[in-house]
Amino acid sequence: MSAIRVHYAFARHGEAAEMRRGSSQLFDFGVPGDAKYTLAGWLTFAGEARDFDGRNALWVRGRGVRLSLPADRGDSHWLTLELRSFAAANLAVLVNGKKLADHKLQGKQFENLVLPIAPGLLHGGENALELRVAQSGTAEGRGFALDFMTLSADATPAQQPKPPTPSELSLSGQPDAVRIPAGIRLGYALEVPKTGEFRARVSSPGKAQLSVRAVRDSGPDVILAALSVDATPKALSVELDSSTHDVIRLELAAQGDAVLLDGPAVVTHGAATTATKRKPIRNVLLYLIDTLRADKLSPYNAATRVSTPGLTRLLESASVMQHARSQENWTKPSVATLLSSLFPWQHNTFSDEAVLPDSVEILPEILQKGGFFTGAFIANGYVSDKFGFKQGWQTYRNYIREGRRSVAQSVAGDVLDWFDARPQDKPFFLYVHTIDPHVPYQPPSTFLSMYDAAAYTGPVNFRHDAELLEKIKLGRIPLNPRDKLHLEALYDGEISYHDVHFDAILRGLDKRGLADDTLVVVTADHGEEFWDHGSVGHGHSVFDELLHVPMIVRVPGVAPSARISADVGLVDVAPTILEALGQTPPPSMAGRSFLPELLGASADAPRVSVAGFMTGWRTLAVGSWKLVQRALDKSFLYDTASDSGESHDLASERPITVRYLRGALGLALAQSSPRNTARPAHAAETTAIDAATEQQLRSLGYVGSARH
Repeated sequence: MSAIRVHYAFARHGEAAEMRRGSSQLFDFGVPGDAKYTLAGWLTFAGEARDFDGRNALWVRGRGVRLSLPADRGDSHWLTLELRSFAAANLAVLVNGKKLADHKLQGKQFENLVLPIAPGLLHGGENALELRVAQSGTAEGRGFALDFMTLSADATPAQQPKPPTPSELSLSGQPDAVRIPAGIRLGYALEVPKTGEFRARVSSPGKAQLSVRAVRDSGPDVILAALSVDATPKALSVELDSSTHDVIRLELAAQGDAVLLDGPAVVTHGAATTATKRKPIRNVLLYLIDTLRADKLSPYNAATRVSTPGLTRLLESASVMQHARSQENWTKPSVATLLSSLFPWQHNTFSDEAVLPDSVEILPEILQKGGFFTGAFIANGYVSDKFGFKQGWQTYRNYIREGRRSVAQSVAGDVLDWFDARPQDKPFFLYVHTIDPHVPYQPPSTFLSMYDAAAYTGPVNFRHDAELLEKIKLGRIPLNPRDKLHLEALYDGEISYHDVHFDAILRGLDKRGLADDTLVVVTADHGEEFWDHGSVGHGHSVFDELLHVPMIVRVPGVAPSARISADVGLVDVAPTILEALGQTPPPSMAGRSFLPELLGASADAPRVSVAGFMTGWRTLAVGSWKLVQRALDKSFLYDTASDSGESHDLASERPITVRYLRGALGLALAQSSPRNTARPAHAAETTAIDAATEQQLRSLGYVGSARH
């Protein structure tokens, strides 16, 4: 039986729409959608929206702002700016680093500037626009407000009116409706889903025409529908070409009069789902395997050589999140995000000396308040009391800090004992963090021989040098093909060794009658590189060998789904656990529960996954596409469906796709930026790494560039 599923409900995501009028592109500021062009303030110096003289505008507090200026065309254009300074000021306008104009602002009121752009200064696709203001006076009198701008090939740009406001594009009391004013085109970018179809009921208060056009990178624009519209609602249904996974901009244009669209959405056809009556969930096991890259496991790579029978047994009753990613490329910020549902730039725990702030409430604190008995068994020295992670645990053990053996066998034995010693009358939340696939790789010989049975006498020997991987990364110890084979065999052996004891914990749940009411989430904090992009280890890039992590979830009483394609992250785990327990995630959490997807439902727009590395890198993955943004001026685009190794940058070939992902990145960052007062960033805290802690970290190969 077939069912209709909403893939993208346009009315609920008006901030994603691009606006055009004739040959002009329209950019409104001081509204949620401006994050597409400001990246929500990340490296752009853009402030928040404020009311100025009855106008919502973007407040720039300092002396300048850097904006994204996507251009449909690369020939001559006119740039119109509507802005005001707070005192007399000199404005410099730069496009792609070159001076476009200087202008004297009078201050105190909004001014309209119309600036010609000489040929060759602007190119089709992403451009950088910088507005610099030099002015005197007090700090309160500095800065400026930007209301809107337009980019046009029209020779009479002064007659271009302001973009329609969000209120002009919506209908009061009808959250699922969109109003398109006459002369306006709204564009929604998306990756065309299989069996995709655009549907809406359309009408107009007068006589109007509506056109539906597909604009794409890989071919000419295509008119999909054109119809006359009046006061009588009409059903519109347009099939989309899903023969490729191209990104298109679906443009809806109104002429003659405004057009009203009720329920405009891209929908798909799929198997019908039935409501699932879930068993009550009493307990939670959150299990993190340090440094486990996803493609070493059979659910993510059918051709993998790595044997994990324990994991395979779990898969009989679990679902696989196929596109799960970490929000950073090393342990401390990743685990802080996992337990808090905050992005690294919110919890500010992403440097060697950083401490998870006391002001950050993490999942065990929430659950302990709700009557759960909480326990943690952690084999990584960074996730410790030294760095602020001992919050909310009634049982807490860090094997590195306590000088205990950190191998999986020891951890599993302690966990099984804990199952018996804990208060039996309380539900439990247990966090297990094992570290076997992390350097130094030292699997038992029986597990190494599964992947390298031949005699080896080369330099790859972690028993002699725990810091070996750092030296390999720096080129101090060159490796030949035989050495590289042995290095990766050691890693693979660690995974298989760990799996035996992972399975022992799951069997322990079964034996004690706990499996039927225990939610199990298995994931990793990051992956590991083996020369995928010329290096080894982790903590140095944002490619998927480091960010793509396993995410396997067993929900008691719910039939497993072999593959769930929604883009999710570690930031989404805590709200998913809380919702599965019947609790409402606190509004401070930046992540979003993926329990609906586990139960067979779909979101009302494609989910995205955002990650970062320190302050200068951000990534966004959605569907088959991944954007890597290096600072503001370097965008890299990868088609992860056909290029899983991220070796072919498509940014110059696919400007519409880049614009879609950059806009989506800005909108996603807006949910976790300082401009979002519901989720403020926490003040960074640090601690000195003393000699004892230094030695503990070095024993795990944490040193130099491999510190992470």
